[in-house]
Amino acid sequence: MNITNCNEIEIYNPGFIQDFGYLIGINSESKIIDFYSENISELFPVDKSVLQKNIYDLACFSSIVSSPQFYDVDRNSKEEIKNSDKIEISGREYHISVYKYKDTIFIELEKCLLNGLSNSSLLKGIKNLPSLKKGKDIWRALVKNICQITDYDRVMVYKFNSDGSGKVVAEEKLAAMESYMHLHYPESDIPKQARALYLKNHKRILSDINAEPVKIISQVKTVDLTLSGIRAISPIHIEYLKNGGISSSFSVSIIIDNELWGLVTCHSTQPKHIDLDNRILAEIATFIASNAYSSYQAKKASRYESALNKICYDLKKELLKFTTIKDSLFNNVGNIRNVSETDGFAIIADNTVKSYGKVPNDNIILRIYQWAVQNIEDKTYFDDSFYKTYHDSMGLDKNCCGVALSFINKQNGHLLLWFRQEFKDHISWAGKDKKEIETLNFYNEQKLVYSPRKSFQVFYEEISDKSHYWSSKDRLRINKIRDLVNHTMQEQLHNISRMNDELTKINAELNRINDELDSYSHTISHDLATPLTVMKLNVQMMARYNTDEYNIKKIQNVLNEIDNMSGMMSNVLRLSRLKHSEYIFETVDPTEIIEKVCTDAKLSYNEKAAINVLNIYPVTGEKSLVAQVFQNIITNAVKYSSQKDNAEITVDSVRDGNHILYTVSDNGIGIPYQSKEEVFKVFQRMGNTRSFLGSGVGLSIVKNIMKKLSGNVDFESVENQGTTFFLRFPADKSA
Repeated sequence: MNITNCNEIEIYNPGFIQDFGYLIGINSESKIIDFYSENISELFPVDKSVLQKNIYDLACFSSIVSSPQFYDVDRNSKEEIKNSDKIEISGREYHISVYKYKDTIFIELEKCLLNGLSNSSLLKGIKNLPSLKKGKDIWRALVKNICQITDYDRVMVYKFNSDGSGKVVAEEKLAAMESYMHLHYPESDIPKQARALYLKNHKRILSDINAEPVKIISQVKTVDLTLSGIRAISPIHIEYLKNGGISSSFSVSIIIDNELWGLVTCHSTQPKHIDLDNRILAEIATFIASNAYSSYQAKKASRYESALNKICYDLKKELLKFTTIKDSLFNNVGNIRNVSETDGFAIIADNTVKSYGKVPNDNIILRIYQWAVQNIEDKTYFDDSFYKTYHDSMGLDKNCCGVALSFINKQNGHLLLWFRQEFKDHISWAGKDKKEIETLNFYNEQKLVYSPRKSFQVFYEEISDKSHYWSSKDRLRINKIRDLVNHTMQEQLHNISRMNDELTKINAELNRINDELDSYSHTISHDLATPLTVMKLNVQMMARYNTDEYNIKKIQNVLNEIDNMSGMMSNVLRLSRLKHSEYIFETVDPTEIIEKVCTDAKLSYNEKAAINVLNIYPVTGEKSLVAQVFQNIITNAVKYSSQKDNAEITVDSVRDGNHILYTVSDNGIGIPYQSKEEVFKVFQRMGNTRSFLGSGVGLSIVKNIMKKLSGNVDFESVENQGTTFFLRFPADKSA
């Protein structure tokens, strides 16, 4: 069974025109007549023999070819621009419209009708349209103006929704007419191909639903009447009007931002034909109202966007407090949700979910993420029926009845998700759409069709499982946030790149300075070694021959300072070599090292000190470096506890995973809390160590060695109670 659906009909190619008009079509290059309407013989003495003849060769058409309208289209006019005026044929005035479309020049004729309306009063009403300040006032004024221009029983402004359905937003009618105000109409009432046609041809009239259409006599297969003002109307639409008690109709397209925003639709219960001048005037009024509404919307949007930009500016300042886009987003989920004015918001970055507000659980969010990876590209995706469409297949809950999704960087998998909960609504439909099969007469051919609905009685539908629709403001907010996040990410990457460049320069400068310091260290150590040795020998000779106790004490102080300076130079040289030397790591048993260091430290600083050596575990390292670490730490422990009567030092170690942790504890002078940050800096000595000899280099050497050994050093200390140093070495891998 072959059943014709409304959206399958080629409405631009009916093969017929309405009976109030006349049509001639000629090839724009050869000027050969390709087709004409069967009723053209009412105006000109012609028959089928005119086909394939040049219109210039036919004397009966001289009034047409000599008209300025035909000349302009033939010689100069661009395609799709209509030239309209009046022409006299056999003593009667006709409207003539000439235009070029797809290599054909169309000539349309219709009788001029007497118009008893005052053009001045009509124009006054039209001129007032731009002065109106609110959108609803503009449409109310328009329907009143169109009603005066056309004198139809009902005039409506019908606004399209994003899904192709529509709603009546303004109405002017006779008291006896049923009101359609605020009623909704399904997408099938004005199907896709009709909406596409209305975007090209802005006005359409059906004068009498019962009038017989006029056949087009043609030698070409298809006569495309897309731009025609006299095209015959689809029989399905005629049946639709009959079911609604309408005998004639007229409509004008409302075009805003080059899109079909809606229609001005006029109905009459009786056959009615209005003059072309009135139809053009209605089109002009609609054009002016459309521009006025567009201007109103633009001003309104500008004010809103200005306020939104301020909010987004504040949000961007918060985002830029962090160096990575993940941190920026994760620390601002609440702020982003508040700006977007949605029920919930979530971010997915590095397979981690961060959300705020009323959102589905993380598992659902991750399933939505997987769906988004497969189904959406770079543009923001909006859906107010997401739950309704996917809840079975994806196991969704009603926190995601509506979603908006946008990838920041699809390759990195960063996704922004906005959620809306269920918004229950009641819609008043202009009748219930029932698909019934019936037979209709399609220009003398019987066809099975899905008939338009029979009843226009108001039908109420409860809408559930959907969110509130995503309005233009909603989309603006979310796209602003998406762009803001992208700009933030670009700025962060730029800042990181700039910082890397600066760090590269700083590192190069530091390397240069370090090289100079190393060179200086070697030079100083070498150049001062000999003078210090000579000084020490001379002072030692003075001590040998000097018997005065006071002088001997002073000489010994000088010798101590010389030794201290020699030690300092040795440490500086050791620290310098540590930075550049390469070492082979092996298993080191620190037992002998610790024993020798303990013995030497007691001899140098306090023979009475009690040193407790407990567990000793082998470590991974280089023996001389390990020795330097223990030499510095244990010697300091003995030295800085030497003024205590019961000085006690404890050396111990434990296995800690892949490391060996050594602790060296003493009950000495401790380290002041305020000096904690200075301990490991070179040449830094604490305020409570002035009575002890030292260079301030030892602990800096320890820190650098531990870093070289892939270990670390730390400490805990209480002033006047003691200090514990923690040395974490890599464990012996063979153990």
